[in-house]
Amino acid sequence: MNQLLCGLLLLCSLTVIASEHFSDHESFCLELAEENCLMQINTHLAASQIHSIKWYKIKSYQLDYYYDKGNYAALKAAIDPYIDDQTLPKVFKVQTYFYYAKALRYFNDNQQAKVYADKAFNELNMMYQSFNNPLRMVELANLQYVFGDLTLASDILKQAQSRFEKSKDPIFHFELHSNKGHVFHALGDIENAAKSRQLAVEWILTTDHKSKKSVALSNLARTYQLLFKYQLAEQYYVDSLLYLDADEDASQLSIYTLRLAEISWQANNNKQAIKWLNKVEKRYLQRNHLLLYEQLNADLAL
Repeated sequence: MNQLLCGLLLLCSLTVIASEHFSDHESFCLELAEENCLMQINTHLAASQIHSIKWYKIKSYQLDYYYDKGNYAALKAAIDPYIDDQTLPKVFKVQTYFYYAKALRYFNDNQQAKVYADKAFNELNMMYQSFNNPLRMVELANLQYVFGDLTLASDILKQAQSRFEKSKDPIFHFELHSNKGHVFHALGDIENAAKSRQLAVEWILTTDHKSKKSVALSNLARTYQLLFKYQLAEQYYVDSLLYLDADEDASQLSIYTLRLAEISWQANNNKQAIKWLNKVEKRYLQRNHLLLYEQLNADLAL
């Protein structure tokens, strides 16, 4: 990550980390060995001269943190003051487009989300042509998966895998196989989604990235749940909980616990389902998860 950053800073004046993979907050916090990642990010941000290279770098970690934690309200609020600022360094501008599109989509503003997704896609495509970086290809595919064409997303991922299969970067392989899993899932090919997500788990477990480990394990768990392999699904969801922080990851913790309740209910183990459901913090649930909670609550007669 440091080598990539240094290279980008040399290539682009005042260029900073771009999009989620340029600005991995976990790597930053691992270097500091601090437990409260967001507190450390905000402390360093406040101590940096605004619009300096260091400020953009730390600001990008803040955006990455909000995105990883699913805090879209904070993510959007952090980007709002800068989203139409054309004087921003190009790579930071791309990052704001990328995350802003994701945040707008979360709040159901799909028309505007597509506008910023297209801006991010076009800028990322130019960046890939300039830097030939494998993670840029994965990001291009991710934008197509979320906002555009599943076939194009699949083709981009195939190209990335073919061109960079010898890469030893576990983050690249984690992102590659995670996104392949997303595309397979969206296409209804759950068996291949499971294979891709298993590979994502294997790669990320070689790192110290707790948040990514939890995401990879929960994705695989959800896939096995859809394949009616409830024992495996339960195992991987339980494993995913080991990498979550009760305070920083309260939303994910509630969602994964809810899924464990659902899996127990699907496996006709109502007693265990009730135990899991009682551990769910309802206030952290949104939309479909809240509907599922209410359904389980009714079916289990709580």
